[in-house]
Order: sequence, then structure tokens, then C-alpha cells
Amino acid sequence: MIYDTLENHLPYAGSIDRAAVVPGMFLAWCANLGLLSAQFQQQHEALIVRVRYREIKGSELFVVAAAGVLDSDCLSDAGQSFCERYYASYLDDFRATFNSEPGDVEDNWHNYDSIARVLTRHYLGPLADTAPAEHGDGEKRWWQVWR
Repeated sequence: MIYDTLENHLPYAGSIDRAAVVPGMFLAWCANLGLLSAQFQQQHEALIVRVRYREIKGSELFVVAAAGVLDSDCLSDAGQSFCERYYASYLDDFRATFNSEPGDVEDNWHNYDSIARVLTRHYLGPLADTAPAEHGDGEKRWWQVWR
């Protein structure tokens, strides 16, 4: 099943690098939460590690590893289940999070952290909001659900 493609975003983004931002951030989030399929992970292990270490962005992973197509082959069973349940509303959440059109959102890790919080809240439900906000700088990190 195909959830999203680069072509879906080209009309409003105007370029491949900007069109890859929305699905790329989602794919990076999936990589960080272990929602990628074993086959995808094995085929693209080095790229996935580079995303996790923030050496490359999710948009690069999306274009290079997924060939601009987010489909069921990229995701684990849990990832597919979440994607089928949520992805249709992801673009609306993306717009609301940044109060902007997707093609205007900068592809950077600060913005990724913002949308990752939203994705994690949808994935984990109320559990994502139960952790205290304290983390040195006073901000709760989206991935620190145990705090």
C-alpha cells in the first residue's frame, strides 16, 4: 500500500528537496521509533543510523532509501497500522503545528522535533503527555516517554 509520494507534494513545494520534507520527517520519526520494516532497515542501515545521529535529514532518507515513496514495504506491522490509522490527517497536523503551508516549512531538526511531538502523541496516546517537562532546559523531549 502506498501512503505518500514525492509527486503528491511537488505541486505546492516547487522542488524535490522541499517536497520531501513532509514525508521525510514522518519517515525519520518512524526510524527513531523503530517502526521501519526489518527489510528496509537491513537495506538502508547506514542511512538510518545517520538519520538517528542527525547527520542527514529524513527528507534525504525518503528520497534516497524510499525512492520518494512511503509505502508498506518501508514500515513494520506497527508502523503500517499507525500509518493507515493516522497518515490521512498528518498533513493537517503538519499545517497546524507550523501555522504554515508545508512547502514553507524549513527542513531542520528543530522543526522535526516539533512535528515528532505531535506524531508521538498520536502514536502513544495519553502516555505521551504523562511525562514531566523537566529535561535540563525545561523542555520535554518527544522521545523521552519514560520521564
